[in-house]
Amino acid sequence: MDQSANNGGVYGPLLGLITPMGNPCAEPEISILTGAALLTARVTSRSADSRTRLGDYIGAIGPALASFDQAPLTAAGFACTCYYLRGPEAEARDMAAHAERAGCPVITATEAIRAMCGALGLSRLALMAPYPAWLVDEAKRYFGAVGLEIVAHAGLPADLADTRGIYRLSPAAVADVAARLDHAGADAVLIGGTGMPSLPFVVAEQLGKPVFSSNMALASALLSAQMDEAGRAVGFRRILSPCARWRQRLALWRSD
Repeated sequence: MDQSANNGGVYGPLLGLITPMGNPCAEPEISILTGAALLTARVTSRSADSRTRLGDYIGAIGPALASFDQAPLTAAGFACTCYYLRGPEAEARDMAAHAERAGCPVITATEAIRAMCGALGLSRLALMAPYPAWLVDEAKRYFGAVGLEIVAHAGLPADLADTRGIYRLSPAAVADVAARLDHAGADAVLIGGTGMPSLPFVVAEQLGKPVFSSNMALASALLSAQMDEAGRAVGFRRILSPCARWRQRLALWRSD
C-alpha cells in the first residue's frame, strides 16, 4: 500500500464507507466502532418508492467507490442491508467485481452479518427490524438461503413504513422495539438496520445472549478484512466484549 497517498499513514489504516442518503447513524457508529480514519460517500435516489430506492443504492455503489479516487483504502464497506432484495449469490458477484476495480476488499453489511454469525456459531436470530413487513420477508428469504433462521422479529410502527422511517428512531424508540421482541429461542439478537441508533442499546441491555448490530458486524469485518479466518473470528468476538475499546469512545462521544 502506498501510504504516501494517505499522508504517510499518520492516522493509521484508511477505510471507505458508503452509506444511503439521509442515514444519520452509519458514519458516526462506524467511526466509534473502528476508531479508524474514514472516507465516506453517499448513494442517492430520487424515487419515493422504497424498493426502487434500495435498488438504486445498489446500482450506485460503483460510482461511490470511484469517488474515493486513488486513496489507499484498506477496505470499503457498504452500510446498507438492501442486498436482501438481490440475494447472496448476486451480492458475492457484485462485491468481487467492485473489489477488483477498487483494489481492496468491498464488504456489505449483510455479508458482515453472515460472517459474524459463522465465526460465532450463531444460526438462530431474533431480528429487531427497522423495515416494513415486505422487507422483513426479504430478509428472512436472504438469511434462509445461507442457513440462518429468523426465529422472531419486531419491526417499525405503521407510520414509519417507508424504509427511511428508521432515521427518525431515537434510542428510546429502539428500546420500545426491543420490548416487543421475543428472543427466547434465538442464539443472538440482531439490530438490523444501519440507520438505527444501535450502540446505546447494546451498551445498556443485558439480555443474556449476544446482541449486535449491522454496523457492529460491518465495522469488525472492515477492521479484519486483511486478516485470515482466525483473525476475523477474533475481531468479531472482540467487538462484542464488555471491554471493547469502542465502548470508551462512545462514552466520550456522548459526554462531549
